[in-house]
Amino acid sequence: MKKGKLIVVEGISGSGQQVTSGITALKQLLITEGYEVVECANPDSGRAQELGLASVFNWPFGKDIRADFFLEGAVRAEIFKNIVRPAIDEGKIVLCKQSSISSLANAWVNGHTNHFDVLRQLEKVSRGYLFDDEIYPDLTLFYDVPAQEAFERIEDVLQIHHEGGIEYYQKMRAFYLGEISRWHGYRIDASADRGAELVLADAWGLVKPILW
Repeated sequence: MKKGKLIVVEGISGSGQQVTSGITALKQLLITEGYEVVECANPDSGRAQELGLASVFNWPFGKDIRADFFLEGAVRAEIFKNIVRPAIDEGKIVLCKQSSISSLANAWVNGHTNHFDVLRQLEKVSRGYLFDDEIYPDLTLFYDVPAQEAFERIEDVLQIHHEGGIEYYQKMRAFYLGEISRWHGYRIDASADRGAELVLADAWGLVKPILW
């Protein structure tokens, strides 16, 4: 049996719609091509709140990036061990909505830049490094939404305000652009003026070469 693949789809705050629709479209294409697909997500503080985990854990979701970083690492460790690893071993394609870069990006844009190499090592541990079972993405797709577009969606439409304003989104996008090459990654223009078909074509063009 051939080994499966892990494909991670990433995006800055405010690009959730593009990331989610991108995963859905890729999943349908892969299934049409005869591949078995498993979906997973690395729950960030926003999704944890949506699931009601804030009240269960009494966790300061979104208030202390240090606490969020460790929680996301723990959740990632569980997902990679119990969902991603079995699926890969069974020859399936795993589509993961955000993962390692999102945790690192949140720490970076919130000013935790000292000893960043240590944060990288902690993130590496969450992917199984200390347990001789490290999992690394075969491909990472960065759905790139302009900072202004992301800002307007979050701040104006969803009424969620970041103290950093537009600079928060600009810094996060800059981090992603600088980081993506570390993760077998590529940028995809997912701005609003591009149709979903064009975005999907770009993504599929990057996914196909890594398939068997």
